[in-house]
Amino acid sequence: MKKTLSVLLFICMIFSITACGSEKNDEQKEVKADTPTKIIVASGSSSVPNSYIENGEHKGHELDIWNAISEKTGLEVEFITGEFNTLFGYLDSGKADTVGNTITINAKRQDKYDFSEPYAYIPEKLVVHSDRTDLKKLEDISDMTCGFTAGSNGGNLFQKLAEEQGIHINLVTYDSSELLNEAFRQGKVDVMLLSAAETAYKIKNGFLDARMIEEDVTIGAKAYPFEKGNANSEKLNKIITEAIQEIKKDGTLSEIYNKWYGMDFSEKPEDAQIAN
Repeated sequence: MKKTLSVLLFICMIFSITACGSEKNDEQKEVKADTPTKIIVASGSSSVPNSYIENGEHKGHELDIWNAISEKTGLEVEFITGEFNTLFGYLDSGKADTVGNTITINAKRQDKYDFSEPYAYIPEKLVVHSDRTDLKKLEDISDMTCGFTAGSNGGNLFQKLAEEQGIHINLVTYDSSELLNEAFRQGKVDVMLLSAAETAYKIKNGFLDARMIEEDVTIGAKAYPFEKGNANSEKLNKIITEAIQEIKKDGTLSEIYNKWYGMDFSEKPEDAQIAN
């Protein structure tokens, strides 16, 4: 009788252990199944050198950053490309999970989106023709025609700054930075508002015969926006933020910026006034 009871107890223990193990495995499978494995990124088709299509091939420093993020996280990254002023439309319609095009964090965008940790801090600059060495400060461009890309954070900030400082300018918007650059070459605009990174790249590679006015318009913190109140977006944001921290720490992000621009924008400058 005792032997039979012992056998029954042993069998019950085995079933209990097996059941617990099965429940644990089921929980692990649920967690794994609930973890995002893919992210769709809306990115520029002509935003040289952020993200652009050249001879059918997607290029740009954003592509390098997302390749590094994919290596760190195992996420499959799919791109949807378009002009800058279409990119947030992909995010808002649910066709993309985020926008990867050196997006500046500002108060208006923060009201609508959650942002990852910033991965870059890039000044916005006024860009003039290389022979205009007389132009050194923002106030020097008064009464000139200034072009900027539609939807750009820098353009909106500069318009506000110009009004505050009494700088009289004629602001003209263009659908892409390439259209803006061409207008500048043709003399249709006297001044362009561009990021320091984009300008440095284009001057270095001979795309622009230009110089940057020394005074910064602003410095923008760049990050990836995600839909608010969406569980999958929250998980992706957490994964991306952790990956950004990793590629900052191991120097990958610094290497990417130095490759494209010959300078590093991945760290916040000391005492910098970050636009919001």
